Amino acid sequence: MQIKINNKKYTAKTGETIFQVCMRSGIRIPTLCGAKYSHEGLCRVCVVEGGGRLLTSCNTKVCKDMELVTESEKISKARRINLELLWADHAGKCATCDKNRMCELQKLAEEYKIENFHFVPRKGEMTTTEEQKLLRDNWSRVVVENENPCISRNSEFCVECRRCINICPEQKFGFNHRAGDVVVGTPYDKVLDCSFCGKCVESCPVAALTDKNDYVKIVEDLDDLNKFSVAIIDLEMREKIQEQLRNVSSEKNLDKIFFELGFEKIANLEEKYRNSEDEVIAQIKTEYARKEKIDPKNIRTFFISSKIYKKAQKVEYLDYVLSDREVARLVRDRGKVVAGKMRR
Repeated sequence: MQIKINNKKYTAKTGETIFQVCMRSGIRIPTLCGAKYSHEGLCRVCVVEGGGRLLTSCNTKVCKDMELVTESEKISKARRINLELLWADHAGKCATCDKNRMCELQKLAEEYKIENFHFVPRKGEMTTTEEQKLLRDNWSRVVVENENPCISRNSEFCVECRRCINICPEQKFGFNHRAGDVVVGTPYDKVLDCSFCGKCVESCPVAALTDKNDYVKIVEDLDDLNKFSVAIIDLEMREKIQEQLRNVSSEKNLDKIFFELGFEKIANLEEKYRNSEDEVIAQIKTEYARKEKIDPKNIRTFFISSKIYKKAQKVEYLDYVLSDREVARLVRDRGKVVAGKMRR
């Protein structure tokens, strides 16, 4: 069938959503809930205009002779209002946030110039007992959980996009409470207990779900001149790291970035290795110690991998497991790359 988008004709298939047609046709529509994760019109940032009214593009099916507009003042105003509502729990916290410069909500807030925080309560404006009670009630539902070995959870930053709910293969996430009190979390707000595949963290657009690690200890080991840090990069991780680094670094040479971070050696976990990952890591550590005449106790091995479940495993020769997101965070926090050079 034929439809019109911004006064141009496009071919659409029966059953496709507006968002899918636009993506396939190279027409950008902003979104937070992500059409590849859900089609429920939750964030309402993806609104477009059709037939004189606003439509959520992620769950509105196309029909014959449909005419749509993806950018207008009416659309921009609606997106700004929806973003400001979502931004209410995030404003003023970016500087200390784990996902600063890597947050999808932050990018959209900057794009749509969310500067007037009509929905953010200010201390001086909270004059009534009812307002203060409302704020306390909101905080009473915030869940901060760092007891599992791999993932940190903070529902304060959650935008209820349902990405984690829809992508989790073990269905460990869902909605708790009811009506206006509803929040995304684990059943009965219990400690997250799963296989830790990491898909929920990978899909989360904000800092509600982040990688857990002893970040302070990592930085100390990288800076310790008596320690020798070895980065062991898993298959297909280089491309993922480059994707994460887009907003925090202009440097394209990953090896150079790793050396600037404080790694003395970089090894790629290639397909040619027939042994298990743990055996390869042990081999790299012992061979490097022998070759460089270093006490193995002074060598720190960092497995750069999306297999965050290995954080929960106690492996003798493996000191840290870092995801691509954590590598980007290190680059962001330890300096910024200007004209191809990292400045500490």
